[in-house]
Amino acid sequence: MKKKPNASMQTLVGIVTPFAWDECDRVSEVSLSATDDEEYIIENSARFIDLLQKPIRAVGLVRSGKKIHRAINIKKFELLESVSFAE
Repeated sequence: MKKKPNASMQTLVGIVTPFAWDECDRVSEVSLSATDDEEYIIENSARFIDLLQKPIRAVGLVRSGKKIHRAINIKKFELLESVSFAE
């Protein structure tokens, strides 16, 4: 029996960073480097490419599992002035 990936609505804060590039070295996918020291692939990346290196607070469906990287499908977000990674 296959175990389904865990999925839950979460709020994450972090910086939008490049994750994948196309054949012309343009960013094609982005991820969220979050304050919990994890990287989340942004599944709906296209609308966030213009926010590279910008801090955001994102609310969305987070999935993780044995065979998949942590991923988030962002439902809503807020652009922040800065992010503190200190504990």
